[in-house]
Amino acid sequence: MVAAAVASIALSSPARAAEDVDTKRVETFVVQERLFRLGLELNAGVGILPLNAFSKGVLLDGSVTYHFNNVLAWEIAQGGYVIANLDTGLKNQLLQNFGVQPTEISRATFLAGSNLVFTPFYGKLAGLNRSVSHVELFFPIGVTLAGYENPGSVQGGIDLGLGLRWFLGEHTSLRLDARDYLLTPGFSNFSLTNELLFALGLSVGFGGSAR
Repeated sequence: MVAAAVASIALSSPARAAEDVDTKRVETFVVQERLFRLGLELNAGVGILPLNAFSKGVLLDGSVTYHFNNVLAWEIAQGGYVIANLDTGLKNQLLQNFGVQPTEISRATFLAGSNLVFTPFYGKLAGLNRSVSHVELFFPIGVTLAGYENPGSVQGGIDLGLGLRWFLGEHTSLRLDARDYLLTPGFSNFSLTNELLFALGLSVGFGGSAR
C-alpha cells in the first residue's frame, strides 16, 4: 500500500508541473506586447452635435496628440468647426401649431480644447477566423472652449470622452469619438450648457513602431 501511494505521488507531481507550465504558456500567449504603437498622431474627420432641438451641427473635427507611452498621451489640441446646421423642423412646428416664434436659437459654431488621454484597454478581435483586428479604448479628459451664435458668446468648461480606435496598419487607424462638453459662460452668471459630439476620423501616426 505504501508503495502504491509513493507511485501515485510520483506520477501526479509531473502532471501538476506540466499543468503549471501549460498555464504559464497560455498567459504568455494571451498577454502580449502591443503590435502597434503611436508617437505623434494627427487625426481628421467629421462629427455631429445632436443635442440642439432646433438644428444639428455638422462639423469638421481634428486633433494633434503626442503619446508618451502606450497608456498616457497629451491631446495638445482638439477642435471642430461647424460647417452646416441641419434644421429639425421644430421651429416651423411651433409656429404652425402654436403660433410661437422662437426669438433666439443659440447654436455652437466651434469647439476647441486640450486633453489628457488614458488608454487602459487594448485587444485583438478575430473576424470569421480569417483576420485579426487590433483595437483599443481610450478616455480623454480636459478643458475646452465653445463659440456660440444668436447670441454670440464664448463659453468654457470641461470635456469627458470615450473613444474606440481600430488599427488599419502600422501608422493608420480609424477613430470613433464620443465627447460630452460641460460649459458655462462664467461664474458671475452661472448656467450650464451641455454639448455632445460624435465624430469619426482617420488618424496617421508618426514616430511609433511595431513591437
